Amino acid sequence: MYGRIVTLAGKVGSMQLPSFFNDFTLPPLEWHQQMREWGATMRASEPVWFDEQNESWRIFRYADHIRVQNDYATFSSAPAPHENNEAANSIIAMDPPRHRQLRSLVTPAFSARSIAQLAPRIEEITQELLQPMLAQDQMDVVAQLAVPLPIIVIADMLGFPHENWPLIKQWTDALLSDSSLGQEESSQDSEMPLTQEQVMILYEKMAHTIDERRRHPRQDILSLLLTAEVDGEYLSDDDLYAFFITLLVAGNVTTTQLIGNAFLCFDQHPDAWQQLRQDPSLVPVAIEEILRCLPPNRGTGGARTIIGGRVATTDVQLGDHLIRKGQVVKVTTISANFDETQFSEPARFDIRRNPNRHLSFGHGIHFCLGAPLARLEAKIVLENLLRLLPEWRRDKDVPLRQVRSNIVFGVKNLPITF
Repeated sequence: MYGRIVTLAGKVGSMQLPSFFNDFTLPPLEWHQQMREWGATMRASEPVWFDEQNESWRIFRYADHIRVQNDYATFSSAPAPHENNEAANSIIAMDPPRHRQLRSLVTPAFSARSIAQLAPRIEEITQELLQPMLAQDQMDVVAQLAVPLPIIVIADMLGFPHENWPLIKQWTDALLSDSSLGQEESSQDSEMPLTQEQVMILYEKMAHTIDERRRHPRQDILSLLLTAEVDGEYLSDDDLYAFFITLLVAGNVTTTQLIGNAFLCFDQHPDAWQQLRQDPSLVPVAIEEILRCLPPNRGTGGARTIIGGRVATTDVQLGDHLIRKGQVVKVTTISANFDETQFSEPARFDIRRNPNRHLSFGHGIHFCLGAPLARLEAKIVLENLLRLLPEWRRDKDVPLRQVRSNIVFGVKNLPITF
């Protein structure tokens, strides 16, 4: 269906990415289905494949994902000499020991125990967002709930003012688009492009917040970072800005897509929603299956460090292929999450699936720092909807549209009635 290539002495025959790969006009679930089918084909025929168009390797099997993401000595996250190094100060583009030193500074704030203490505040924000809509008999789950909730939560954690959360959302979208589509393409597609003035406002707010915390520390992550030392030195301004941006962006986009994708799953599988209504204790397990089946990360292109790719630090054999030093290896999470050798009946949406070792939050030292937070926010949203809006229906007169990003997968809007 997707063609085949022949590999000989490290040379790879011509084979292009399938036409749907970067087609954002396809209905989201149609794109996802085609991606799953392509992944199944590649797992069986070319599980380690060289993409000549992008001059990088792409892997499709679960076991190869585990190996590449675990072996940071052989498969590095740091920018290669030929790559754009704009993300070099971010922990997502670092290897040990620097990665370990910096990540350890914020790990306590994102531990399961620390995040659990945020539950009352997340519940409060969820209620504040939901209450005005309960009397309207309709709402957009993505735009009115899944977008603002995680932005407000992560802004609170960072000590960053969240009152103008739509601007933070706009800023996040612009950063993700520029990183995954290229600035020219993203600016053409953007419905609300950021002005230079708006960018400056956000950076000024960031600088003001950092300066304010230096003078008046609080119980927030930023204050923690300002007093932290690595090798006897305080973090540089570049390190602080990189941390701030990484946490602010990563702390909201994953949860937004997770919540939206949850409703896509339940719209497709209403029987699963009924199971949750009968037994709400299944919500945490159901969230894991949502993450497996409709992962919030698209991972089809853009900045290699952002989508979980690695660079070979030495010549290394992977499957039947020799990966040369300096070559890029990209992961394909959707394929790994449906690998038949890891998941029984992978095509079946099973909210009781256990174990469920999906890779939607990554693996190894770069496992998503905010995973406990995303899980808790999704859990609180679903529990509230089960209690307050148990008989919602998606408004199918409104077509679903993909988020235009090679980094995240989800829908722009998801209106429901109740």
